[in-house]
Amino acid sequence: MYEWHIGDPVDWGDGFMDVQNWGHGNDGDKDSQDHETSRELKREQYSRKAWDFCNEHKYELALQYINMALDLDSLNAGDWNKKAIILDFMGRYGEAEKCYDRSLGLSSSNLVFDNKARMLRYWAGNLIEESKKKPDGLATLYDAWEINRRAIDALPGDKSEENIENYLNQRNTIDFYINYEKEYKKNLETLKKYARSELFTIAGMHFYRNGINLEASMALKLVREPENEFDRDAIAVYAEGEKIGYVANSDYTKYWMTSSASELKDGILGVAQAEYVLYLDRYADIQFAIGRIIK
Repeated sequence: MYEWHIGDPVDWGDGFMDVQNWGHGNDGDKDSQDHETSRELKREQYSRKAWDFCNEHKYELALQYINMALDLDSLNAGDWNKKAIILDFMGRYGEAEKCYDRSLGLSSSNLVFDNKARMLRYWAGNLIEESKKKPDGLATLYDAWEINRRAIDALPGDKSEENIENYLNQRNTIDFYINYEKEYKKNLETLKKYARSELFTIAGMHFYRNGINLEASMALKLVREPENEFDRDAIAVYAEGEKIGYVANSDYTKYWMTSSASELKDGILGVAQAEYVLYLDRYADIQFAIGRIIK
């Protein structure tokens, strides 16, 4: 987790009152000043308590106390900064961003600009990982790209203590995954052009290190192996005269849009011509080399 800053320990944000330097006007003024002094001291107490709870990872209590502080003084930039940090720890990034903006609207602070940028970069990073767990991660990646843009915009130029290269590298990472997802979707559309009965998954390729690099439309040959001691439905796959694997014959080794060896065997009288279609790749769960029978 990254490090947050709230400023000098004795400077809790705009609005802190120096209670040592009050004037001595009339009694009405003094009563009013005493009231404001008491209110400010209570706000400061709540603010400090909120930060103590935050450091103890008791974020719900921290949020409760910082809200109490802001109820007493909604124009305190330092407390809006604290609330943003607390919300960030709670994973409520959208709310945290609004609180940073509120703080910056009250007092332009390089420290708060950095805090906001850091939070946004962390949020974008979480969205990158979240996109990998979705069937279609493109929308989430576009959100991450936009949040990363706001993070870069938030950096206060040469007054920032952040390394902008971290932000630019994250943008490049998001661009990479956007293109990766687009390629995956394009490959899915290619497979949808064919009937399931035409397609097969090539399994066991790692057992055959023959240096053959498969390319789209490369000629393949399917050969039945009815005497195979492990699987009587086995169908070997050849490319350039070399065995490169077998037609996958279980739900664990084949892609769901393709047929198994058992489903294809009756249509193959000894040998069948085929072609390589593509390698379908999407993180660890989807890594399949797919071919197509030519009829």
